[in-house]
Amino acid sequence: MNSASRQNAGGLGNSSGVLGHYLMDHLWVAGGASGEFPEIADKATMGGPQRPDGLYVIRFRNTKDKKYDKFLRGYGFQGGGSTSFNWRAPGFGEEFKKGFRDPVTSVGLAGFGECLPRYENFVEIDPSGQLDAFGIPVLRIQMSWGDNERAMVADMAESGAEMMDAAGAKNIRPYAIPDRVPGYGIHEIGVARMGEDPKTSVLNQFQQAHDVANLFVMDGAGFTSGACQNPTLTIMALAVRSTDYLMDEMKKGSL
Repeated sequence: MNSASRQNAGGLGNSSGVLGHYLMDHLWVAGGASGEFPEIADKATMGGPQRPDGLYVIRFRNTKDKKYDKFLRGYGFQGGGSTSFNWRAPGFGEEFKKGFRDPVTSVGLAGFGECLPRYENFVEIDPSGQLDAFGIPVLRIQMSWGDNERAMVADMAESGAEMMDAAGAKNIRPYAIPDRVPGYGIHEIGVARMGEDPKTSVLNQFQQAHDVANLFVMDGAGFTSGACQNPTLTIMALAVRSTDYLMDEMKKGSL
């Protein structure tokens, strides 16, 4: 977008008009639940959990054989547990000190959901002409969660609490933050989407710009959807495939 900002307000390789649009991020830590498991408490520590302690629950809404009517697509859970001092101990003075030293093992499940690609979520060169510390025009970001994402957040809290209850947790605390600021998941993707039709996409299947043959965009910008998993390995796999194609085209003299 910056490369052509002085020549073409639409951006380099943007004959489709969709460059910068369909911005997505993962809906992360906006809904879920935590609970305590006193029967498995270990020695308390003031530090963080000792790795590995990760939990992962694969997507279970809108799977192949079972559709869900509250929203499209779905989410998984990422989480972990740790044993710490009882910061929520009741009382004061000696009573609090005694309760505080009783270790508490807590487990949390944080929803990790898919954001639908919407044209209304986009980035653009700031029209006011604002520059960063290096004199480069800055981006202005326009993004919000839609009704589908907000419905997903509520379901994250409900299903997370159900899982905690089924596992025997005590003091279960579900949470839902439907207005969680986009960008919290730091998995920004989708602003130069791939596609077969140059009229509706920026890149082809090899992340090569439809309009500029020697321009490749090998990062998350080419994603057309977000799924509910971390995008890094997919970015790497696409980059390897695109690089193989690029090398072949260079050997042919096509680029």
